[in-house]
Amino acid sequence: MVWSRQIALRWAVLLIGVGMLFFLPTREFLKTTFMLGVPFVFVLGYMVKQRRGSLPHLAALLLLAVIGCGYIVMLYTLPQRIEVRRIVIEGSDLQGQGRYEEAIQRYRDLEALGRTQDMNKRIAQAEKEAHAAQTLSQAEQLNQAGQRQQALELLNSIPEGTKAAAQAEKLKKEWGG
Repeated sequence: MVWSRQIALRWAVLLIGVGMLFFLPTREFLKTTFMLGVPFVFVLGYMVKQRRGSLPHLAALLLLAVIGCGYIVMLYTLPQRIEVRRIVIEGSDLQGQGRYEEAIQRYRDLEALGRTQDMNKRIAQAEKEAHAAQTLSQAEQLNQAGQRQQALELLNSIPEGTKAAAQAEKLKKEWGG
């Protein structure tokens, strides 16, 4: 009976641990910890092998202090990085659904976090996608109205690298353009 409780507890802890990997703050914390923890362990291993007080020992100690300070700074900025990541993910999701105005509004939240350059880049991309989707829709309407040549011209004006560009290529092939 006790043995099966221990197994159940271990499985529960394992499942909770794996489940936490789907939680954005946990992933960001682990990424930061591994990114700086691995070099810390290597430098610490090197330092331990050196004679105490020697130049390599002191250099490794200094490097450990720098890595430790960097880790503290990264943990201090972790909440902001998590929020930036959350905004970008939500904005990208909205953009993928074709809800460009909502995505742009979500990206505007980056300004409050001091990420104006990133905000402007993402808003410009969302506006480009919105314009391309609108152009694609107009081309489909023109084609349905029997104005295939004008529709093909509109399809050719859709910028490359947009979601609508792939659809435009398919339509050009279907319409014989």
